[in-house]
Amino acid sequence: MRTPLKRVVLCAAGLALTAGTVLAGHRHRNVTIDHDEPESCADIQVDFDERPALRAEERASMTLPSGGTLQLEAAENSGVYVREAARSDFEVVLCKAAPKSSTLSQIALARAGDRVSVTGPSRGEWAGYLLVTAPAGASLEISAFNGPIGLLALSGRVTARTENGPISARRTTGELDLEAENGPISFVGASGRSKLRTQNGPIGVTLGGRSWEGDGLDARAVNGPVSLSIPPGYGSAAVVESAGRSPFQCRGEACGSARKTWDEDSRRIEVGEGPVLVHVATVNGPVSVRTGAGNDEDEEDEED
Repeated sequence: MRTPLKRVVLCAAGLALTAGTVLAGHRHRNVTIDHDEPESCADIQVDFDERPALRAEERASMTLPSGGTLQLEAAENSGVYVREAARSDFEVVLCKAAPKSSTLSQIALARAGDRVSVTGPSRGEWAGYLLVTAPAGASLEISAFNGPIGLLALSGRVTARTENGPISARRTTGELDLEAENGPISFVGASGRSKLRTQNGPIGVTLGGRSWEGDGLDARAVNGPVSLSIPPGYGSAAVVESAGRSPFQCRGEACGSARKTWDEDSRRIEVGEGPVLVHVATVNGPVSVRTGAGNDEDEEDEED
């Protein structure tokens, strides 16, 4: 029995967010995010060897000069979540977790100019997640290693890079430049200018609204599946293409009238009417396109 490609993408993102980690020579650590969009440290549960971690918080507020960019660097094996609010400054909350109080006391925020990072013991038996509230239109550069990056309802310019971790962007309206190596990207939105790239990871795009508002979305994966979900009656066209001979599926009401270009080594499909503002592509990965309210039914199913 085949597993729907969209489910594969979502499961990969979920596993990356919640899976436990065995730190070499140390304790087993398990992190559970109660919500995809944590609002407080209470939403992030950390266990070491199946025991709840000791926890603490540290808060800081900062204001950048006009046109400045806040640089956020996650602690290794931890993550960063950013949301927008009606405020003029940034609030940064560090959610600390460790198995021992002596370790917990060594975890701290570090700031150098416009750069914020997390310091802690050289050993890996701790976690430090950043929860950031940003003003409207803020510019950010975010990096993470072995941990997630989450972006919620941001209207500014955001550059985010992660290795061995997922990136999630929801309801953003600004400019995004997202790149994940060995991890998935999940995007839910309807506007802005978005560039999504993965190497050895899936991309899942869910469009909202009646049409795309803004410069468009360009998503490209190498060695990973891509999925695109389009609401019924969408007013912008979308192009989806693949290089290689992986499975290519289109499901739903718009697939029957889609414009297709097929050959032995590449496949291209254009769905919908109006200007092409959404472009999703993969090299060496399967493709799943779902359109309209009835997108659970197979209209087109092209495979080798």
